[in-house]
Amino acid sequence: MLDAVRVLPDAPLGLAGCIAVPSSKSLTQRALVAAARAGSGARVEAPLDAEDTRLLFAALRTAGFVLDWTGNTIAADGHDPVSEASLELGDNGTGVRLLLGQLAGLFGRYRVDGSPRLRERPVAPLIAALRRLGARIRPEAGDRDRLPLLVQRWRLDGGRVGLDASASSQFVSALLMLGPLLSAGLEIALPTPPPSRPYVDLTLKVMRAFGVEAETAATGLVWSVAPQPYRPVVYRVEGDWSAAAFPLVAAAVAGGEVEVLGPSPQSAQGDARVLDLLVAAGCRASFSAGGVCLGGPATRRLDADLRDTPDLFPVLAVALARLGGRLGGLRGLVYKESDRLAEMVRLLGELGASFEREGDSMTAPGGAHLVAPARALDPAGDHRVAMALAVAGLVAPGLRLADWSCVGKSWPRFWEAWEGLVGKP
Repeated sequence: MLDAVRVLPDAPLGLAGCIAVPSSKSLTQRALVAAARAGSGARVEAPLDAEDTRLLFAALRTAGFVLDWTGNTIAADGHDPVSEASLELGDNGTGVRLLLGQLAGLFGRYRVDGSPRLRERPVAPLIAALRRLGARIRPEAGDRDRLPLLVQRWRLDGGRVGLDASASSQFVSALLMLGPLLSAGLEIALPTPPPSRPYVDLTLKVMRAFGVEAETAATGLVWSVAPQPYRPVVYRVEGDWSAAAFPLVAAAVAGGEVEVLGPSPQSAQGDARVLDLLVAAGCRASFSAGGVCLGGPATRRLDADLRDTPDLFPVLAVALARLGGRLGGLRGLVYKESDRLAEMVRLLGELGASFEREGDSMTAPGGAHLVAPARALDPAGDHRVAMALAVAGLVAPGLRLADWSCVGKSWPRFWEAWEGLVGKP
């Protein structure tokens, strides 16, 4: 059942204010796995407290990892083996892939499942690689490698494994985080570069913080990690650039100036690139003591290849409708929480925008005058689509949104923060 319809605030005079973004979802989930493996003394401070991270936390606990989440800290205290468990990951694509890698290295029998949408998202190449390493993983029903899955450890020694990561870089991250736990270590070889490459670099950064070193070949297609323990450390999660993209693009679309607190200018997060894209489109940017300031509106066309930063697409599609230009590298969007390319074209089309699609790119003439339709728009349960529509609502007075609580996947208090920034209609 969908939530009651929400009327989105508009900003006829532009933005003026400050908004704090939550901690990084990507870094929280990787740090949570590393801390669980490091055991007693490991802590994750300032984790993102949201649906996805809570689901992974609960699944790791069910699998026997001793974890406590109190206030703003997650503390680890080892692992108590379980013989059998059923794990539910909801709509958490990153979590299920990282978890499958870890379960393959644990004794016990596990059933892993998630939402109807998660059952559709690809995991087969990761499962194939884990099987070649010795894992026993099979689908509960049918012969297709998709959720629900039954996982039972057999004997995993490690060694070299080939991997098709064309659908997701998360397959690489899952194997990397398993690698140091194998007696022979692990070498991962890809035939072609993965999409969203910066997320692999984030995984390596988190592993390094927990004392695990991995090597990357000059080709960028091979990673190797020797057997070594995760070390218990205190890891503090930085602000989320993926979340920061929404208020930043809002200033580019609606005008005015916004200060976004939380994201680090030295961040390795790929989505930090949004700042450069908006500056290239004519915005003014500067760093403050706690984050970044951006002044708009943007005055030039938007051109970007998003193969490495696909999470930026929904909100940049709103900017594209207004500014014109081209967004490329969109092939992997079909595998997200929704088919984001199709959904954003559909939804912005209902607002009066027009796009042309060719291959994995999308172009727009710009100058679109967005007008709220009579009916409430449905974001297809996708948190980033819902937040992108919040940006569209700034210049489409009266825009109404159904299923607005889906933002809880990554930013539970988004609407409160958003209305504090732009004012109520």
